[in-house]
Amino acid sequence: MELTGLQWGGKLLRRVEFPSAEVLGPEASVDEIKDLIKRKGMVFIKPLFKGGVGKKGKLGLIGKASDIAAALQEKERLYFTKHPSGTAKADGVTFEGAVPAKHEVYFSIAESTKFRAPTMTITHHGGVDIEELPKDKIQEVPFDPLTGLKSFHIANALEELGAPGEIISPLVQNLPKLWTLYNNYGMNTLELNPIRMSPDAAGRLVPVACDFKCSFDIDDPAWKRLDLPPHLFASDYSEFEQEINQLRTYQG
Repeated sequence: MELTGLQWGGKLLRRVEFPSAEVLGPEASVDEIKDLIKRKGMVFIKPLFKGGVGKKGKLGLIGKASDIAAALQEKERLYFTKHPSGTAKADGVTFEGAVPAKHEVYFSIAESTKFRAPTMTITHHGGVDIEELPKDKIQEVPFDPLTGLKSFHIANALEELGAPGEIISPLVQNLPKLWTLYNNYGMNTLELNPIRMSPDAAGRLVPVACDFKCSFDIDDPAWKRLDLPPHLFASDYSEFEQEINQLRTYQG
């Protein structure tokens, strides 16, 4: 089962006190959207796809607006848009507050068949286009699941990449929290792409998650402790198909 986007991803991140961009859901009022634009200067409008469909940005499925008229126009364009892959139709949009930053970081934890261990993947050379980066710009670090992801794993990886010193300390302090989220709730993939390094009121850089993706091991009951609505994981099934699938699950 897969979950994408910050509307619910942000709620999961708050369980481990990892900062994320401010997001309004499809039910947001005009006044709420206006207030978000006023405070953040700009919003990004993203369609919601059940079951999770990636690469929305490259396919022109992300809008941006710095005034309410443009935001509502993008909402109308994207609210029921169809993904170019033909696999899904949007089920509303979210409004995400802009996060100013000069550094973007990609980070993920996933089960690796290559290393036969959970593996951290990290780079500070841009987040969204990670597939286009050469191997020497990315660090893949397997680690022992019994001891978990530690600060030294992150520090060593970033130093090996030649990352700027100003981003290493805040990442070392915050990224280990994501192992807690991954390990405690039955995930087999967790990806933040990108994390934007944004200055706080004192000028110190803080990692802010600007997109979220995870998948759950359905054989691990730990994910049920999150109390997520079942419809988040539903594909474009009819009610009859969903009931049949539930019956098969109970029979199994």
